[in-house]
Amino acid sequence: MCGEFCIPVYNMASHTVAVFTATSNTGGAALHYLTTEFAGQVNVRAVVRNDQSAEAVKEFAGSCSIIKGDVLQPLMLGPVLKGCKAAYFAVPCLPNRAELARRFVDICIERGVEYGVLTSIVGADLAETEYQRQFKEIEEYALSKMGANIKVDVGDKGKLTFKPVILRCGLFYQNFYGSYVGMKSGTLYYPLGNGNEKGRLAHVDFHDVGRAIAHVLVSPERHAGKIYNLIGEYQAGNQIAGAVTMKAGVGVKYYDVDDATAVAAFEALGLAPWIAAGNVEMLRWFREGRGQDIASDYTAITGSPPTKFGEFVKNHLKPLLTSD
Repeated sequence: MCGEFCIPVYNMASHTVAVFTATSNTGGAALHYLTTEFAGQVNVRAVVRNDQSAEAVKEFAGSCSIIKGDVLQPLMLGPVLKGCKAAYFAVPCLPNRAELARRFVDICIERGVEYGVLTSIVGADLAETEYQRQFKEIEEYALSKMGANIKVDVGDKGKLTFKPVILRCGLFYQNFYGSYVGMKSGTLYYPLGNGNEKGRLAHVDFHDVGRAIAHVLVSPERHAGKIYNLIGEYQAGNQIAGAVTMKAGVGVKYYDVDDATAVAAFEALGLAPWIAAGNVEMLRWFREGRGQDIASDYTAITGSPPTKFGEFVKNHLKPLLTSD
């Protein structure tokens, strides 16, 4: 049995890749591109944790094999990763995410996965915020395993080694879904200071992150051991409000708010306190002029420019802002 639940799909693709988990934002986006832009070029295993998730994934997973697996249950991952050349792990928003990412790396080595792809956050090398410290721990562990012999099968001579690929992401455009009620009334409250150029936010569409992941999984050799930054655009608070006004046709004015108010607002949206505080700490990091000169590697990976925030507004926020 394939991890208790499996819908097999067979083709003549060059190699097999796995996406943990298929229901994550970036994992789902990666599956979209693997099954459209790269349809037929790789065998894709969409990994889910339970049957309910498997049913949900069937609606958008295309030509994937849907298979149940969990890094917390390594014994069930034999059939999940058997024959996989590369695997992606969407590092979750959980307090123990560093531990989960370490488990993923160890499982890749134990189960013969040559390339392990993980998300991180911009500035992780600096470790100046809690999120950055968490992801620096993940990055350091993954990179410490670079060159470790992987166990392909019985009798393997140890010629293949583990190679991590790290994708440091800006904050997601999609975070502004949480502000759409205020923007619908003409206001954007966000803790980015006076809205000038100093405190620009580096953010990115998570669909672009998914596309970059797909490119790496399809041609992992050229990305082995590399660390990339994925940024769609740098914008100050006034520029964000201006993009919404222009692309959605709804007049929006930016107003700065203090950190405590921002944390409380994020918690009111349902975010766990540690996530709300972590989000605001990252926004403060940008507001104070940090991370303003990080070059994006998105085009180098995909050959295309990243999605601009205005495009995201037009295609995704505008329907919400203009609905009755």
